[in-house]
Amino acid sequence: MFLLHTISILPLRALYLLSDCIFFILCYIVRYRRKVIYQNLEKSFPDKTESEIKSIAQSFYHHLSDIIVETIKALNIPAHELIQRVTILNPEAITNYLQQGQSVIVMASHQANWEWLQLVHAAKLKYAVDAVYKPLHNHFSEKLMLTIRTRFGSYPLPMFKLPREIVSRKEITRIIAMVADQTPAPEQAIWLDFLHQDTPFFTGAAKIAKRTGYPILYAGMRRIGRGIYEVYFTEIANQQEIQVSNEEIIFRYAQEVEKAITERPSEWLWSHKRWKHKRYIQATPSH
Repeated sequence: MFLLHTISILPLRALYLLSDCIFFILCYIVRYRRKVIYQNLEKSFPDKTESEIKSIAQSFYHHLSDIIVETIKALNIPAHELIQRVTILNPEAITNYLQQGQSVIVMASHQANWEWLQLVHAAKLKYAVDAVYKPLHNHFSEKLMLTIRTRFGSYPLPMFKLPREIVSRKEITRIIAMVADQTPAPEQAIWLDFLHQDTPFFTGAAKIAKRTGYPILYAGMRRIGRGIYEVYFTEIANQQEIQVSNEEIIFRYAQEVEKAITERPSEWLWSHKRWKHKRYIQATPSH
């Protein structure tokens, strides 16, 4: 941890030199998850040529390398610098709710720099942020990510504690932020056609919205330049709409994520084994 803290003190222009080295190692030496990345891309974009897939994959390796050093920088980056680097285009979409004492659910994805996205919510919007996360098995990685995610006062909220904490913190006007495009257990998922593939999605955000009456927004993020990002909010379901089906809410979210990926394919986390599960079919009891 001390080494990472020391590296995080370096300016980003120096860290991007390190990123260039990481890119070369990941892409050409260890060929990090190359098979997974290419399979994901080929199935998600069946109309793209081999050369187009290769170009996206190489751009992804560059992007991933930048995300690695930017995540290290998150250990040290001052709030004012983060706010300068991450512009929120329409903050009123979320602050209009918060100023009325209305908590909101914000669903994001592994697009652009999701760690900086969570941090800028806390640094700029000045409201409590409950950062929902899936605990990691590796103790060092878990400690590192919790150190980063709580820097500007966010409240780390492991997924298994979510129902209880939603109740215990209901008096606090806050943002409940979750990166919701991870892979759930197939028997607990909503299945949708996503990037030309049968894909499971978590249902937690929709269930929480129905239980609490909180509106749901999608936080999209796109890279403008190295270390420069834009964030935009899109309403998934307001307080009148949250009583639609869980499937409809998650479908709207999935549409936003797919649109963002299609527009900027190299900025999504293609190294993740997103399609490792097959659709769960409930067995019919025999008589």
